[in-house]
Amino acid sequence: MLPLCELDTLETGRARRVLIGSVTVLLVRTGPDTVHAYLNRCPHLGIPLGWQDSQLMSPDGVYLQCSTHGAQFVTTTGECISGPCLGDQLWSISCTIVDRHVLIEEHELPTPKRT
Repeated sequence: MLPLCELDTLETGRARRVLIGSVTVLLVRTGPDTVHAYLNRCPHLGIPLGWQDSQLMSPDGVYLQCSTHGAQFVTTTGECISGPCLGDQLWSISCTIVDRHVLIEEHELPTPKRT
């Protein structure tokens, strides 16, 4: 398990980017002790959902949102409910909380491309 941050540094209903090597993971706190982790990659074009934390959520703070074309994703499942990738899903990464620290399964991250 790879530790990413302390739970108390995540606000409920907000998303935050965490860089792990060359991969950016989105963390979304959906409850007092619930965090979901996704790869910061829209399934439509394969580009990041947002380049800044302030761009990651819909204006009402309910959905993750792609800042490029406005696709919206359910925070608890990663399912796209509107936009050009309707029905697709974000790349989900197993996330747990241990002793108030947010941890993910590192082996679920994509492997870097080698040139």
